[in-house]
Amino acid sequence: MKLKKGTQEFIGHFTATLDGKPPTVTSIDTFVRNRWCGYVSRDKNTFAMLSEYANVCVQSDPAFASAFHAYIREIFEGETRKAMRTYKADMVFIPDDMVINPVHIGDLSNADFVRAFKSLQDFLYAVYDEIECGTPFDWGFPTWSDLTWYGLIQNRVIMLLNALVSCGHADDNVLIVDKQRFADHAKKRIDEQLVCRPMESTTLLLDRLSKMGMQIEGYHDANIPVFGVSFPDNPHVVSVICAYFKETNPKNTNHIRYFSYRYVQDPTTQSHETFFLAKTDSEPAHLRKIYYWLYDEAIKHGFNPTGEEKMYCYLYKKGSKEWLLVGKGSSYHEEEFLHSANYSMSVKFAFPKIYHTHPDKIEWLKNRFPASFATRWGGCYKCKKKKGTMENCKNRVITNPDKRMGCVKGYFYFHDPTFDDIKEFVALYKLEHNMEV
Repeated sequence: MKLKKGTQEFIGHFTATLDGKPPTVTSIDTFVRNRWCGYVSRDKNTFAMLSEYANVCVQSDPAFASAFHAYIREIFEGETRKAMRTYKADMVFIPDDMVINPVHIGDLSNADFVRAFKSLQDFLYAVYDEIECGTPFDWGFPTWSDLTWYGLIQNRVIMLLNALVSCGHADDNVLIVDKQRFADHAKKRIDEQLVCRPMESTTLLLDRLSKMGMQIEGYHDANIPVFGVSFPDNPHVVSVICAYFKETNPKNTNHIRYFSYRYVQDPTTQSHETFFLAKTDSEPAHLRKIYYWLYDEAIKHGFNPTGEEKMYCYLYKKGSKEWLLVGKGSSYHEEEFLHSANYSMSVKFAFPKIYHTHPDKIEWLKNRFPASFATRWGGCYKCKKKKGTMENCKNRVITNPDKRMGCVKGYFYFHDPTFDDIKEFVALYKLEHNMEV
């Protein structure tokens, strides 16, 4: 089996970086990270060519084949383990005195529903812990071929529960799932992610969940068109997951990405908008204080909570105008898993007006957040498309000593601000939008 011409040239570039040394997990990782561009199709092609060579060179270059397969397992399983730690840390257990929305309770009492929801959370926590401590590939978690533009940010366990409920109905504490509908559901997308594809991975996940206490009957029996799902430790869990996934607005998938008891709580007892609470409940107290302050400030200035997010930030709007964006994460490219950083909070802010009218404010930003002006991702695609190159952009910001450029018409990302910084950013936002300070 011969390599494709493009792969041969590509491997030549990689070999040149080795400088005569044998390939290792570290050298492959360095090569891939330096090529990473943030476009899924291009980046998957990098893995595809490396994989093609690894499969061909088992005899001729066993050191590379071994290093590549070890690299894939180390990086992708490592990212899954990191995600599991995040899911565990973000899980806020339902309070015993929580008042459930009457539309969700059905035939259960409020206390029975709360106990069953807590039982489900216990089950999920145990699953996350088992995946983190075990081998994620054996659970059906993604390798390079399953990358999406979300990187690896996908809770396949919660997505699977949603798919089961969407394709089934409850009957005496058993969820009866239609096999054909379930297979078809694998082709659907949630937030641009395939829900259960490939089906082989979903089968691995189901089999593992059955060993953790989720009873599954009939899934592997080709002679019957349905299979059953139940939770013997607390049979009411079936009623809870049906209520949780069926009663929520199907056009809004926040309840899947941010699994939270807030989506079944009686909204008349909630102090803030439901998604805002679900998104901020797991934050440490000092960050939650900032988010709550921003919520009040937005409302004070006529912006309404939308129950949506933009760039991982909770979104407030007044007409078409958006309030200052503050949330987890950084730029789009830095969210890609090979370049992700553990920022607890980031401000995402464009300042084309005050850049020209208040240069002293821009100097403060440069001095306070120098790394925000040195990122490799700061170019403005609109300017490049319109004028050809960033050098011709009249709105570019040049930073010394590395001469990197960014466009003030695009977002800049300011990481881990203090509460005082946030107040200053709100003041800058008001200046930028001609609002009363």
